[in-house]
This record gives sequence, structure tokens and C-alpha cells, in this order.
Amino acid sequence: MARTAPTMHSRVMMTREIRGGCSCGAVRYRATGTPEMQGICHCRTCQRLSGGGHVGFICFPSGSVAIEGETAVTRGPGGSGLPAERHFCPRCHSALFGLSDMIPGKTNIYAGTLDDTAQFTPTIAIFTRSRQAWERDPPGLKCFETLPGG
Repeated sequence: MARTAPTMHSRVMMTREIRGGCSCGAVRYRATGTPEMQGICHCRTCQRLSGGGHVGFICFPSGSVAIEGETAVTRGPGGSGLPAERHFCPRCHSALFGLSDMIPGKTNIYAGTLDDTAQFTPTIAIFTRSRQAWERDPPGLKCFETLPGG
């Protein structure tokens, strides 16, 4: 029986690790595996969180994300209106990641906190109905007024 070479879809080729953390170094994270989604969120909550027009995010199954250090948590409605958590460093207040009832069991790592930001390759933009007039998404993103399927 002939063996075939790994393809780009093989687990070996697609599995990767990303690392990142807060500004002061008190909180670090590591995520392994293939991100389920990478995108830009324009919801008003993310605009306020970032102090800008959007937040870049990388979505992983929560079980593949390891956090080192304590985080402070705020809870409130996310862009969907469902409850969401935002995790911050309690020392330097860097926003690191979020969890949402809209997508249970998933962790959205904020792309600006990556050690290697070149690992962020967004493919979608969500909540574009809230996009600021001065904001422009990179060409080629699939855009959704709310959420995919929403």
C-alpha cells in the first residue's frame, strides 16, 4: 500500500501554537491547534474595549487554551446581546480574551496580544452594521452585518 504525503489539511501541517500575553507580563497564554475562526469584530462592545474601531480575534476551543496568571473578569452583554466575559490583566489592564454564551466552549483571543501578530490572518468581519464610518476592513474579508448565519 502506497503512503501519501501530508496535505495542507492534515493535522500535522495545520496544528500550530500561538503565544501571547499582557503588556506587563503577569498573564500569559498558549493556544494549540487550528483556530476555528479569525476575524475582526466591529460591535460597540469591542469598540469600547479597544478604544478603536474593532477588535481582532482568533477563536479556539477553550480546552486548547492555557492561561498562566490571574485575570480580572467583566461580564455583560456581548455584541449579540447574550452574556459575555472579557478577561483582563489586573495589573496593566490589557484586554486578553473573551468568552461568550453565543459560542459556548470557545475562547476568543484578542489578536493584538499575540507575541507574533503575523499569526493573525482574519477572514471575516462581524457586526459590520456597527462599523465606524472612518473604519475600513482589509480587502477580501467576508463581511456579516451581525454574525455568520445571523
